Amino acid sequence: MGIYDREYYRGETRGSLWLSGSAPVCRALVAINVAVYILGLLRGAEGQGQLVDWLGATSDGIFQHGYVWQLLTATFVHGGLLHLLGNMLILWVVGREIEAMYGSRDFLALYLSAAIISTLGWAICDALFHHGAQGMVGASGAVLAVAVLYVLYYPRREVLFMFVLPVEMWVLVAGFIGYQVFLLLRGGDWQTAVESHLVGAAYGYLVKRFDLRWSRLPWFHPRRPRFRVINPDPREMSAPRSGPVVSGPTWSSEPAAAGVSKPATTAVVPEEQLDAKLDEVLAKIAREGRAGLTDDENRVLQEASRRARNRRSGRL
Repeated sequence: MGIYDREYYRGETRGSLWLSGSAPVCRALVAINVAVYILGLLRGAEGQGQLVDWLGATSDGIFQHGYVWQLLTATFVHGGLLHLLGNMLILWVVGREIEAMYGSRDFLALYLSAAIISTLGWAICDALFHHGAQGMVGASGAVLAVAVLYVLYYPRREVLFMFVLPVEMWVLVAGFIGYQVFLLLRGGDWQTAVESHLVGAAYGYLVKRFDLRWSRLPWFHPRRPRFRVINPDPREMSAPRSGPVVSGPTWSSEPAAAGVSKPATTAVVPEEQLDAKLDEVLAKIAREGRAGLTDDENRVLQEASRRARNRRSGRL
């Protein structure tokens, strides 16, 4: 993960209402799902049926008629209010933290790819074993992919099951997946897209196992900001100076010899090297805590913080 995608490098997004503040993609996904459901209600029973026929997924429509958009649109349509609320509640609980960890771009790519892959897995199974007799709507496959990824990072995190009973996330997700496997072995359930759930869960595991992120693809090269030295006081620009001028905090990977003071110089560390060092430092913090860091590792964090400040100053 690039250092510019990390949570402490990302300021809150500008905008209004659902697209502002933290987790803008998660907010937008919830808003779109709710809007589609309300649109169906406003169209009445007949209009709602037409909406499901057009946006919902069928294996015949996907493979025989080329309605490939259904692989994605089906995950934004829900069969009832409880179906919608259940999916959106889980997405809101786990999606915000995953987006904060991965960044909005990678989180959006994760969710949309999970939606497409989970629907595709269901469509293949439906075409092979049910001969296109069923249809599918709902975001459960994509949401379960995000939930599995969340559990792999925070297995002991507790949530209130049915808003009453505190349960660790791994127990809740493992129990749901186990129930889906039971339904599959029993012969499936025509009201539940079991295959979509299981494919989504498997995809979430693979994302964590192999770190499958959009920003890590070999052909993806996000534009990096150019750094500028910002003088906090314009009056100092015209003030006479004496002695060497130092642009700001410095850091060097070479330790200074004992008893020898080195002149302050600005070390230009390539971003790839700083990114790798930062990954190692964050992994150590996760294992041992901040107190276990060496002086060099603390300087890595300071340099990352300095670049973050420069980047934010350049946006103002």
